[in-house]
Amino acid sequence: MKYPKKHKTTSPKHREDFVYVEKPGEDFTAIKLISDPYASITYKYGQVGFAPDSEKQSDGTLPMKFDYTVMENYIEADTESQEFIDHIGDILVILLDEKLKDDGKNRTNST
Repeated sequence: MKYPKKHKTTSPKHREDFVYVEKPGEDFTAIKLISDPYASITYKYGQVGFAPDSEKQSDGTLPMKFDYTVMENYIEADTESQEFIDHIGDILVILLDEKLKDDGKNRTNST
């Protein structure tokens, strides 16, 4: 696997680092967690979306829903725990935010 880009989360709740990993011959990029408590776990996201309006929170927001597949878990951490799901959910928010910022820059530069 290649490790092309290292990231440090900006969330004050999480300081964990992660890298993108690619496996030759595969058509997706995975995430490898490189800091405790989940260091060395590799996973990929599946379908990402938001809950239906009927599940709207009291503050008016909709919970994000996503699928994920753990590809490597040599430390045998509980990757189905709410703590792990919240952790990778925070990383997903960061990735989506980066994508939106990149798309905005590309749109501005192309006009």
